[in-house]
Amino acid sequence: MQLSARAALERIGYQLDRGIFPSVNDGGIVAPSDSAISSIPGEEKFNGGEGNSRAGSRAGSARTPGPVGSWPRAGGTWPAGQAAPLINAVLKPYPQEELDAVHRAYPGSTSWQEDDGLWLLTESALLRGIRQAALFLTGISYARAAVRSWGFWTNLVTPPGWIGPRHTNFPDGSICAFFPDDNTWVPGDPLVELLDLYSLWALRHLHLRTVGRWPGAQAPCHPYERLLEFGEREYCSCGSGLHYAQCCRAADLARNRIADAVNFNLLTRGYNRRPPDTVVGFMSGHQSRPPRLADMFTS
Repeated sequence: MQLSARAALERIGYQLDRGIFPSVNDGGIVAPSDSAISSIPGEEKFNGGEGNSRAGSRAGSARTPGPVGSWPRAGGTWPAGQAAPLINAVLKPYPQEELDAVHRAYPGSTSWQEDDGLWLLTESALLRGIRQAALFLTGISYARAAVRSWGFWTNLVTPPGWIGPRHTNFPDGSICAFFPDDNTWVPGDPLVELLDLYSLWALRHLHLRTVGRWPGAQAPCHPYERLLEFGEREYCSCGSGLHYAQCCRAADLARNRIADAVNFNLLTRGYNRRPPDTVVGFMSGHQSRPPRLADMFTS
């Protein structure tokens, strides 16, 4: 990664730690915010992402996925069969204007209409000056008023590789980019806002791969999952605003870890996250169309 891109990535991570959101530009390019930073590293507090942190205006080519001091928390564990419970009572089909907005904001996007929903394939460049990008296959079920998406790394050399397992759902490895109870985004909201949130989620994964730490707030999750996945310098998911090593890690270590592991494995049916073979087959180029949408939303 070029120095300028690495510097931008680290600055975005630094800002996310303080609840300052980057902007998402057309093509899914994430850029640091121009907001001033006054927090002292290691002493910052945050509000845990409570309340509504919906994506901001789509005017122009830059969009902000949340206001300063309020930001989506990456989701924690969802039991098997309950992945990404983004559910409304009624979801009307998205009009053509919404798809046009997606194509403007994410050039090269492809869509497939089905009787009961819609598939979108979009690419996010994430940072200027790097070859690594993220591909998102997003299914919108009108019949179930629900959305499910999978993220894959892509570059000019290697085949697409699944982005995970951190902050993906059990058991299908779908994206958990924010905590649904926060009403960050709900089915029926603009699709570009959802794709911007996915771009930011992938950028956080890139920060994890490159810097070795997940930046920003995380949603509550199981104590055993924290021990398995949280880095000591990452923020605890309890909402304290402290790093995990300064907060719940000692208490998690002192718990009955065998009992916690059994409970966690029962909850997640064996702690295994992976995309469905039909999704992997399509993203790898072995299938010409996405899988049948209804199959992705069965319990």
